[in-house]
Amino acid sequence: MNALDFERPTSLAEALALMTPSPQGSQAWLAGGQSLLAAMKLGMATPSLLVDLQDVPGLRDIRVETGPDGAPALWIGAMATHASVAASATVRGFAPGLAALAGGIADAQVRNMGTLGGSLAHNDPAACWPGGVLAAGATIVTSQREIAADAYFQGLYTTALASGELIVGVRFAQMAGLHYLKFEQPASRFALVGVAVAHTGAGQVRVAVTGLGMGVTRWSDAEEALSDQLGLAALSAVAPDSLSALGDLHASAGYRCHLAGVLVRRCVSALTGEALPRHAPLAPPAVRQAPAEAGQEAAPKDGFGGRQLLAAPPAQVWQAILDAKNLQASIPGCEALAQRSPTDYEATVKVGLGPLSVRFKSDVTLHDLQPPRSLTMVFVGQAGALGSGQGTARVRFAPTADGGTVLHWWVQVQLSGRLAQFGNRLVEASSRKLSEEFFERFSRLLGVSADHLPPPSAWHRLRRLLVRWFSLFRK
Repeated sequence: MNALDFERPTSLAEALALMTPSPQGSQAWLAGGQSLLAAMKLGMATPSLLVDLQDVPGLRDIRVETGPDGAPALWIGAMATHASVAASATVRGFAPGLAALAGGIADAQVRNMGTLGGSLAHNDPAACWPGGVLAAGATIVTSQREIAADAYFQGLYTTALASGELIVGVRFAQMAGLHYLKFEQPASRFALVGVAVAHTGAGQVRVAVTGLGMGVTRWSDAEEALSDQLGLAALSAVAPDSLSALGDLHASAGYRCHLAGVLVRRCVSALTGEALPRHAPLAPPAVRQAPAEAGQEAAPKDGFGGRQLLAAPPAQVWQAILDAKNLQASIPGCEALAQRSPTDYEATVKVGLGPLSVRFKSDVTLHDLQPPRSLTMVFVGQAGALGSGQGTARVRFAPTADGGTVLHWWVQVQLSGRLAQFGNRLVEASSRKLSEEFFERFSRLLGVSADHLPPPSAWHRLRRLLVRWFSLFRK
């Protein structure tokens, strides 16, 4: 264990007062500790102060109250354990689907220690509570504000919470029904895939899916079909490949999408009482691959990629990407960058990998330079006791008819040491996010013509759709 301070406040005001900026290091709320203590044990989280919330009064309350709209609402305090939610007669009477969800989390030990607020703050991409909360359209109430679920969940281990902000409870509006099912990964009992379907009344149906790899998300195609007609027949036209997923050693991306299609049918069957056909028709997910453009080499089988349209000719783009100042401005979290030779750079980069904030001492080397057509960037970074990381980015510059450049990129990343224990999906998801941010930043340096961008990748389409959802529900 690293040296740390431990505080156990007896009031909410005292707890919030302890969360002040500290030069000694980071601070962390301690709820059930089922995620935080495991990360500390592995050396992947090193807070200098733990603020234990066990003795703060009111955070375990479960009650039915009058909501802001005057209708009855279910309040579950942030420190309510999964077991207490599952056993609560109040929850079973108001929203039995939530009680069932809580009762299926992990094992008895975890359920008796883990909390609703801790699960939502951690926002694991395979956790159960984010799926139920998002499907229910709940409101997360913090020490500073109220946040709609659609705005709260912002991707892999990412939420709308600000530094020092504390979840105090979650408010659920009355629902006509909610059902959650998951297909478990046997060892961890996390959701390989989990689906929550909520009938919120007035014909609106919300569907949330967890376990796909990039964090909990809503399934818009299923929602549209079920809002028109809540029944199994409505799902016949919903293709599983309308979802985006990441694969790992437990299940491929296609299998996860297939599972989501199976589980959404079972949820609807439970809500409507319809019998599932013995052999329900379910088309296998299509493997969609964009055709290669004329003169374009095929993308590597491993890794991922994208493209940006730049309002500058290839020769100018080539010079810009070799400029150390542009590289430093484009690399997310780059604290310092020094050029040692025309093709070698040394950088200090602080990046977020899921729940971690990791500082890499990195070497960046340029290989296979073919000006102004293509190059390869190799990143090798050391993160001390946490391990190391290596990435390769292949970049190609294709001229356009109007004098611009289409920048094509493919990235492959590998972690070793303790960092690798987070698993392939976390590595790929975090790497995708960082790679996209790098090329988006570089694009902004030269100017991007959004009206003439090439067709976006599936990940870009999902990201845009989420932004539209968040904007809609903020209004």
